[in-house]
Amino acid sequence: MKAAAEIWSQLDKRFAIANGSRKYHLNKQTYTLKQDGQSISDYYTKMKGVWEELESMSDLPCITTNAEDVTQFLACFHKQMAEHRLF
Repeated sequence: MKAAAEIWSQLDKRFAIANGSRKYHLNKQTYTLKQDGQSISDYYTKMKGVWEELESMSDLPCITTNAEDVTQFLACFHKQMAEHRLF
């Protein structure tokens, strides 16, 4: 391949399925994670690490406008994410 963009494109296509598998594993881990004698701090740190990895794998586009409807949408989206974490 002649350009770095082509290489990244091929890698993205090749490993996209693995990302889906990893997302499934992380979601499953979220629902089965238990404190099991760990301190609250250790348990929360482990749980937060899983959440952060899941968030880093999200394919959301960049938002460049600051319209009121976009702000409201983001507020609702963040509320849903917080509820998901609570569950």
